[in-house]
Parts: sequence; C-alpha cells; structure tokens
Amino acid sequence: MSQESVLWYENNILVSEYRERFYRILHEIFMMLPLSAPMKEKFLALEEYSQKHFLLVSDISTLLLNFKNFKSDSSLHKFIWELGHYLDGTINLLSSNAWEYIEWTHIRLTLSDNNPDNSIVNHPDHENGGMLWWWDKKPEEWNKIFAQSFSIIREVNHDFFMELQDMVQKIVPMKTSKDVHNSCTYKECFWTLYLGYTTGTEFPELHIVEALIHESSHNKLNLIMQSQRLHNNDYNLKYYSPYRPDARHIHGVLLWVHALVPAVYVLLQAAEKWLLTDIQWKEKIILYHIKNKLGLNVLKKHMKPTTIGLTILEDIIEVIKKCDSMIQKMKFIESLDMSKIQGSAKRHFLQVREEYPGVQY
Repeated sequence: MSQESVLWYENNILVSEYRERFYRILHEIFMMLPLSAPMKEKFLALEEYSQKHFLLVSDISTLLLNFKNFKSDSSLHKFIWELGHYLDGTINLLSSNAWEYIEWTHIRLTLSDNNPDNSIVNHPDHENGGMLWWWDKKPEEWNKIFAQSFSIIREVNHDFFMELQDMVQKIVPMKTSKDVHNSCTYKECFWTLYLGYTTGTEFPELHIVEALIHESSHNKLNLIMQSQRLHNNDYNLKYYSPYRPDARHIHGVLLWVHALVPAVYVLLQAAEKWLLTDIQWKEKIILYHIKNKLGLNVLKKHMKPTTIGLTILEDIIEVIKKCDSMIQKMKFIESLDMSKIQGSAKRHFLQVREEYPGVQY
C-alpha cells in the first residue's frame, strides 16, 4: 500500500507527515496565546524536540484547539498550569503522567484527562451522563484485560502493535457495560481513546481489540483532517451506512468503513493463529466484512475524494481484497450459518431504506 493509511505500520509515512503538519498548527496557536513574556521565551528557548514533545501531548493539544475555537479561559488556565510544570521540571504533576502504563505498552490507562468535550456523549448507543469511570471493575482488572488485548495484537500484527505505541498516548475508561462495548474518540482530541470494558461476555479482550483498531483509525482520519479535506461531498446529502441505524453523510460512511476494514483484517489474523476460535466472533467478523463491502460500494459510487481521500480509498480496497483472500484460504465460512449472517445484513439494509426513503446507496 502506498502510504499505509488503513493498516498501520511502524514508521508510517502518512501519519508522520500529518503529525508534523499538526505540530505546526499547534505551534502557531501557542504563539498567539496571551502568556507572560518570560514563560513564552523560556518555552521557545527549548530545543524543537522538547517543544514538539510537549505540544503534541493529547492533554495539551486538545486545550490549544479548544482555546483557538472557543477562546476558553478554562482551557487557557489549564494550559498555563501544565506548561509551568513542564518548564520547571515537575513533569510528574502533568495530567499526561497520571496513573500507570498498560502492560506491554507505552500507553497509560487513566481517568486524568484535559479534553473539555469528554462529558459529551458522541455515540447514539452510549448512556447519558457520567460515562468516564472504572465502574464495577478495579483499575488492576482493567489493566489486565487491556494487556491481554495488546498481547493479541502484538502476536498477530507486530507492526500494527508498534504503530499503536507511537500514536496512542492514553486510554480513558468508559465504565463497564454488560454485553455492550462502548468506545469513542473526539475529532479534536488526538492520541486519546475512550474505551469500555464489556462484562457478561466470555471474550472481553476481543471487544477491546476491535475497539482499539476501530477508534485508533478514527484518530488517524481526525489527525489528517486538521490540515486537509478527505472529500468534496455535500454534507447535507445522506447515504446508506451499513453500521448505523440512520442514514449518514458520506463522511460518516467513510469513517466506519476505514475503521472496520483493518479491524476485520487483524481479527482474521487472530483466527489464523488460533487466538480467535469462538463461533459467534467468527460470525461477527464475516458480518463486518459483508458490511464493509456494502459501505465500500457506497463510497466508490458517491464519494468525491481529494488526493489523500483517494489514497485512503485505494488502501481500503486493497485490504478488503486481503480479507477475501484470507477467508478463502482458511475456509473460514464453512462452519458458519451464512443465511443467518446475510439475513442480518439484509434486514439492516431494508430497515434503513424504510425509515429513510430518500437515502442513496
């Protein structure tokens, strides 16, 4: 793949390029902040590496973007507090250094979070209010289950595992939830994932594997969109989205397909190494794959991609082909009830078409 924009790899050219562009945006915002002259001068006297390291921290960049967009005094005061500790060397007091790393990783699992939007529910299936917390599992149990999930990814796709270490700085818990996995990201909060802990299931670590890939993929597109458009479509036009109960604009379709295509690929790799043998999960993987193809058809037919958008679309197509090849090679569907899986996809399609008669597909 040309720029590795769907499947993540160590030293990803695309991610590195757009992270550098984002740093330049953050630096420009910093220069406009009403800071004291000594504080600003002390920061600018640091080596560029140190400036970049600080500004690209999730807890810092989200404050800068919030101040730029809303002139928030609260975000400015939090930024000054963080910068003061960074400059005087008391970095153990920075929000980004709260709590401990998940085993196997350089990623922290913590409730410490400066994102001003983190109390806003941005997914239709999430409960309203108080969504960030450990709930009925102890922090050590959270760390253990996330360590299991990262261990699976490390074993089946080491390059992807290394890319996660480079891109994700922390994970904020979204409580436990029986039989449902809650997860989300925010378009102006990078390097932070908000993930739940599914209880009432035999394989909670697989829910987390899927969510890690899913939400980190959203994070990647959010990063790119800070400096470039992905398409030139009208946001008022609605299209069929195989993953949503409602009709979505083309960007919503792209977000979902871009997130679930690599998820299917990595989960198939797990099945190939016998780390995923559960029949229900196999059915879910094939259902995802069918929906990915439906979503791809919508994108190919209706998306008006920019140059970078076309690169991403081409990578999606290539990874779907890889998934087709793996499914055929492993004889993956031989033990599955395909009529049940295809029926589920068809029912969703008919339901959306009935409730949104003007939807394009």
